[in-house]
Amino acid sequence: MIAVAVAAAYFGFAVIRFLWRPRHFTWPEPGALGLGSIWWVLLILYLAITWSISGRSFGKRVVGLRLVNVRGDRLGLPTAFLRALFCAAFPVGLFWCAVSRENRSVADLVVRTSVVYDWQLRITPSGSGAASSP
Repeated sequence: MIAVAVAAAYFGFAVIRFLWRPRHFTWPEPGALGLGSIWWVLLILYLAITWSISGRSFGKRVVGLRLVNVRGDRLGLPTAFLRALFCAAFPVGLFWCAVSRENRSVADLVVRTSVVYDWQLRITPSGSGAASSP
């Protein structure tokens, strides 16, 4: 997801550069630091926005997890942004879940959040041809 956004930003910048000076166009060469910086910023924005809207990133949705605050509610944007910033700056802190009794990462401890199991059961109507149990 983030890789697609970085590629879109790169090609968008190239298009603007081409439209600005088409006769002297050369492909942008941002280098590793430039691409890494763009990747890092987009990662933080993606995580903060998805966590504040639904409490789930794409990966959390796949494995049935949701991020909540201390009251069990959805995170506000400032809290989600702070947690995303902490996770991106200190990703090794995510491994604290393996030794924590509460299964919380260092970022969860700092911003007082928790990751909970939240599978959403999808029930199909009985007349839809779905297999039913006897």
